[in-house]
Amino acid sequence: MSSSSRASGDMLPMAGEHSDAVLHSGDWQEQISYGCRMVQEASGVKIKEMERELERLRQESEELRRKGEGLRERNVSLEAELKESKKRNQEQLEENRGVASQVFNYRSQMGKLGQFRQSLDQAVSHVDKDAQRR
Repeated sequence: MSSSSRASGDMLPMAGEHSDAVLHSGDWQEQISYGCRMVQEASGVKIKEMERELERLRQESEELRRKGEGLRERNVSLEAELKESKKRNQEQLEENRGVASQVFNYRSQMGKLGQFRQSLDQAVSHVDKDAQRR
């Protein structure tokens, strides 16, 4: 078999070939070794990039978790405040209804007192007229 009849990737020397074929075999091994180093280095770089990205995402996740907890606590606080406010509003409404009822009663009593006063004024004026006639 001649070197031209072999596959182009086959670089191993055959009996009777030139000594530079041995160099090609060594070059091939170096190329394979170099290619493996390149793949390993690229893989290492990619792994480090992905680890940095993973750490960044973990930190972001932790920050978002803390913010979420803070928002939940704030929500609980606001809900309690709202509940207390509604309770105070209801108490104020009841108090206002009581005051309105008292005002109604006082106005009613004032009306009765006004009528009583008129009656007294009329009675006094009749007594004064009777007293003046005598």
